[in-house]
Amino acid sequence: MTEQIDSKQQSSSQRSEVIHDTVVLQLKLIVDGFRDLVLLPVCLGAGVWGLIRHQKNPGRYLYRVLSYGRLSEKWIGLFDEADKDIYEPLIHKDKKLNDILQKTQDVFESKYIDPAKKEQLVAKLNLALNEVNSKLNSKADNEKNKSKEA
Repeated sequence: MTEQIDSKQQSSSQRSEVIHDTVVLQLKLIVDGFRDLVLLPVCLGAGVWGLIRHQKNPGRYLYRVLSYGRLSEKWIGLFDEADKDIYEPLIHKDKKLNDILQKTQDVFESKYIDPAKKEQLVAKLNLALNEVNSKLNSKADNEKNKSKEA
């Protein structure tokens, strides 16, 4: 009879834990989704701002935002409870999303993009970014000189 009571208590405890973990997961998913929603425009802005402002290190802002994103991912711990899985671990053998995206880009470019035109487009883009960068730098230098004179 004591074994039945212990079994019922253990089952009840396991169920409470599953309920708790399910609710916590939902809250973590909400926080994770909100973080992703905020990161969308922030990453875009950081990438564009770095391209415009920093000719030598254009990724400085984007990669800093990504570092914060990685840190927040660890803090949220969305899948921390997966350690409780009692079955054999799942092993990911397939390629990552980046690999698939790169292959898709390569195939698309090989079919539809002329390499010479792509190089011209990239050169024009770099020229435009350099022009914007130099205008912003000269404007910033003028403002610094004016503030020193004042």
